[in-house]
Amino acid sequence: MTNQVKTRKKRDTHEKRQVILEGAVKVFIESGYDVSSMDKIAEVAGVSKRTVYNHFQSKENLFQAVVNDFLKQRDQQKPIEYSKTRSLEEQLKEFAEAELYLIDDPIRRGLSKFLTSVFVMDIEFGKKVRGQVKSPHESFINWLNSAQADGKLQFQSVQLAAQIFYGLVEGCLTYNALFSDGASLKFKEPILTELVSTFVSRYGVE
Repeated sequence: MTNQVKTRKKRDTHEKRQVILEGAVKVFIESGYDVSSMDKIAEVAGVSKRTVYNHFQSKENLFQAVVNDFLKQRDQQKPIEYSKTRSLEEQLKEFAEAELYLIDDPIRRGLSKFLTSVFVMDIEFGKKVRGQVKSPHESFINWLNSAQADGKLQFQSVQLAAQIFYGLVEGCLTYNALFSDGASLKFKEPILTELVSTFVSRYGVE
C-alpha cells in the first residue's frame, strides 16, 4: 500500500468518525442518553450500524468520545502558555472565552445542557465519564503557576485560585446562558471585564 493510499484511508477513517460523532450529538440532544440507540445514531449519521461499531464498541464508548471531543474543542481555545508581555486581563479573558465556547453556539449549548442533565441525574456515571478526561483546570493551573513565578500573581493554593476563577465564569456567565438559551450572552462583555478585574484584584501583585 502506497503512502498516498494510506494517507487517504486514514483521512477517510477520521472523517467517518467525525460524521458518527456529529450524528451522536444530534441524537443525544434530541432523545437523551437512555433512549438513544446505536441504530438511530447510524441512521442520523448516514452510515451502517456496523460502521458505527467499527469505530465505537458501545454507546457508552461513543458517549465518552463525544465528551472528549467536546472538551478538546474547548481546550484548543485556551492560551497555550503564559505570556510575560501580555496583560493578565487579556490572558484571563481568553481562558474565560474558552469556557464560554461550550455555550456560545446553539448546538454546543444544547450539548452542554444534555451533558449537565446526564451528570446530574446519574452521579456515578458522571464521575466515571469525567474521570476519563483530564482536569479542566490543568492548563489554567500551569498558567497561574507561571504568572506567580513571574511575580504577577500571589496565592496560597493554586487549585483554590483556579476554582474561584472558573466559579466566577460559570456563576456569572455559563449558567445564565444555559437558562436563557444564550440570550444573556448579549451582555457578557461588561460582566466578563468585571469578573476578570475581580480576580486580578484578589490575586494580583501591585
